[in-house]
Parts: sequence; C-alpha cells; structure tokens
Amino acid sequence: MKNRFKEYKYRISTDPEDLNAANGIPEELYRQMGVLYKRALKGGKKNIEKLISYIRQYPGVPQLKNFLSVAWMKTGNIEKAREINRHIVQEHPDYLFGRLNLAFEYYDKEQYEKIPEVVGEMMEIQELYPDRDCFHLSEVTGFYRLAIMYFCAIGNLEAAESRYEILQEIAPSHPDTEEVYPYIMKAYLKTGLKRMEEENKTRISVKTVKHNKVIQRETKPDFINREIDWLYENGLRIEKEKLEIILNLPRGSLVPDLKLILKDSVFRYEYFKRLAEKSKNWPENRMSFPIHAIYILGELKASEALVDILETLRQEEEFIEFWYGDLMTNGLWEPLYYLSENNLETLKDFVLTPNIWTYARSEISCCVSQIGLHQPERKGEVIKWFRDIFNHLAGASLEDEIIDSDFIGMAISDVLDLRASELLPEIKKLFDLGYVNRMICGDFNDVEKEIYEPCKDFFKKELLNIFDRYHQITATWHPYPEKNLSSASTNELLKVDQKPGRNDPCPCGSGKKYKNCCLKNKS
Repeated sequence: MKNRFKEYKYRISTDPEDLNAANGIPEELYRQMGVLYKRALKGGKKNIEKLISYIRQYPGVPQLKNFLSVAWMKTGNIEKAREINRHIVQEHPDYLFGRLNLAFEYYDKEQYEKIPEVVGEMMEIQELYPDRDCFHLSEVTGFYRLAIMYFCAIGNLEAAESRYEILQEIAPSHPDTEEVYPYIMKAYLKTGLKRMEEENKTRISVKTVKHNKVIQRETKPDFINREIDWLYENGLRIEKEKLEIILNLPRGSLVPDLKLILKDSVFRYEYFKRLAEKSKNWPENRMSFPIHAIYILGELKASEALVDILETLRQEEEFIEFWYGDLMTNGLWEPLYYLSENNLETLKDFVLTPNIWTYARSEISCCVSQIGLHQPERKGEVIKWFRDIFNHLAGASLEDEIIDSDFIGMAISDVLDLRASELLPEIKKLFDLGYVNRMICGDFNDVEKEIYEPCKDFFKKELLNIFDRYHQITATWHPYPEKNLSSASTNELLKVDQKPGRNDPCPCGSGKKYKNCCLKNKS
C-alpha cells in the first residue's frame, strides 16, 4: 500500500496542525475546538446558540458549521442538520468533511447515484483534491469509509476491498476501519446468497439410495472379543486404557469384530434410529461404535477392511448423517488415508459409483489429495487419479447419477490444495459443461489464478494417533464443547447445527470453500 500512496503523491499526517491549516482554523480558535465539539455532541438550544455565535465570529471556518450540523442532529432535527450540510458544501467546497456529510446523507436515503457527484466518480481522495499533497489521517479514513460503504451498496466488492486494504495498511485499529468491516461482510453475504440462488438453478445432484436393503435386526451380534462391548457403552471420550486394551487384542480376531460392527450399523440402523427419536438427546455413548470401528481400523492400518467402511458410505444420506455427522466434513479422511494408500483404484471405483452422497465422495477426494500432500513422491499418481475422475465425469450423462456439482467443486478445491496445474484442461472442461458448483471453488479464472500460488502449509492436514485424534475431537469440535469435558454424567452428543466443514461453502458468502476463505484467515 505504501507504493499506492507514493503513486498518488500525497502523505498522510497525524499532526492536528496540518488539519487545522487545511480547514483554515486560526490558532486562537483551535484551543476552543475541543470544548465546542463537546457542546455539539450534547445538542440543545443553548449549545446551538453558542455555536452560531462562533460561526458569526469565524464565518470562514467550515468546521464550526459542521459542529452545528452535529448539534442539530443530536437535538433531533435531522432536516436542519442536512440543510446545514448542503450549505457547507456550497460555501466551502474544499472542506472534505462537508462533502462527506452530504454524501452520507445520500447514502442514508439510498440515493447512491448522487454520491459520486459529491466526492468524485473515481472515489479517490486525491482525485477530489489534486492540488493537495498532504491529508490528515481522519480525512483519509473518513473518505475511504464512505467509499467502502458506497461500493458495498452498489455491489462492487472488488473496489470496496481495495479501499479496505488501504485502511488496514494505514490505520488497522482506527474506528473507521473497524466500522466498515461488517459492511463488507454483509455485501459478501448478499452477493453470495444471490450467487447461490443462481447456482442452484443449474445445480446438479445425485439421489442417494439404500444399496443394500438388508433385513433389519434388533439384537447385537456375537463378538469374538468381549471387550468390543465397550465400544457400544462409551462415546468418543472413552478411556485411554480401554482403547489400549482393544488395540492390543489379537489382530486375527479384532479386525473381524470391527468389520462386524460396521455391518451392525447397517443391520440395526432402524433400531437405533427409533431409539434416538425417543430420546431427548442423542445418546452418544450408544451411537459411536461405527466411528470407533473406523478409527481403530485406521490405527491398525487394516486395509482389508476398506471395502467394509466404503459399504457404510454407500448408504443413503440420512444413514451417513445419523452415524457420522460432522465426521463427514472433518474427520473420516484420516482413517481412510491409512487404509487406502495402496487402494486408490478401490477409491476411484467408489467415487464413480452411482447414487453416492456428496460428502461421502468428497471425503474420499480429500483423502487422496492428502496422500499427495504427505507423500510428494506420489503426487503424479494422485494427479492421474483426479484426471481419471474428471475425465469420467466429463464423459458421463445426467442419467448416470454420478454428476454432482457440489462434489466436483470440492474435488477441484482438493486439487487446488495440491497445486496440480496439470489438471487445468480437465477442470476447464467441467466448467464448460456447467458441472461445477462455483460457490465452492470459485469461477475457472479464480481456480486458474489460485492453482499457481505457493502451496500453504495448512493444506497438509495433521496426521494423529487415535488417542490424540479422539482428544482433538472431544476438545475442539462443536458437539463436544470444552466446558463439558469434566461432566462425565452428561456424556452425550447433542444434535446441533453443524459448523461449516472444510468442504462447505464459506458462510461469509464469498463464493469460496470455507477452508480457502474464513478458515484460512483464522489460521
């Protein structure tokens, strides 16, 4: 931003004397300006009369008239205040704050077309005062606060952001800088909602179905290891000692037991759903057993169980949401990573299976991209995987029930994490076909620009052992608030509105994926 100011050939001052000189305030009056401003803020007949007397004494000082406008505003006579603002602009065209007051009046009346008539078409302070080489900080922040609000109102977010960057550079903690941020966020939200409405008109999705219509049961299966029962009795705050005992069970019997747990989540789905519906709160200590099974299998690197896990992810959306919830956007990628390092073809077949729910497929995509990030020597293999996926989708028809705009947007975002510019031709084709949800990954121009940017460290997600992962989930995830960690008697997973997942569109409405927008800004 410093280069920007050099380009415009003006300096920014914090010296009050510079502002006094610009506003024509004589020295003897300057000493009283603070007291007069306090009078203006109080309003009232007496203070207005006092200000009028000073204006008569110093008719060439526009700031006194500005104080009078403030006093009338505080007294409740808005029209009188606005009348004075118009006179200030007529009598003192070089007084910036007079112009700003009038411009803000037009803003309040939503007469946005009149604002450039007052402060210039370019909305640049030096364009308005080309002969000045110095501006006080309060003039610059006030001017750009107006400019940002104006551009947000007319939907020119790029122009608003460029001015906001200026404020952040010169005065990050100034009230004007802080005040305009909500306007930018509101404008993004408004634009995002409008964009979402347009996107939904052409959005393509698939219907999930029950791939295995099995006979439902109500009795728990018989396990080889009696310790497996603990997974039905403890939520994700299960004691470390119990987990250690289970992990040390003979692999030959443990893996089959864990696979049987996954089958049980399918066979007794209706039973547990009825149980949950009867309960005021979702009894987490009785509903976490399939999550336990997946994470333990991941810890064991039991790749032979991958097909069993994928079988649960083939089920309808309601089923997956019931058992896994937030894990579908935050946590399943990790055990899948451990199980699928040498099973990329299996993952490809799953992703290209018809009627698979969006977030089940996207977690697979995330898993594969993480393989490329954690194992750079395999990046070429991962790129080929995504290329095969994209080419298959580009050649499919809507009747195939595999074209999913949301998933494609998420998969492209995962490719962006990899900085796999080799895939731009395939990505471009998907955009040309209208298959991409731009609310997730942006337009093709956005993708093309971002894919050449340096890779960020936080794109590579942390791989944890099962104990640390459980602690991370229960200590930081929304359904497990930190304040409840000490309350063993209330060990339950509440049904709450989900926070945005990494693959979700950012709630700010920017049109970008959450991890590439507000989540990145928090990191």
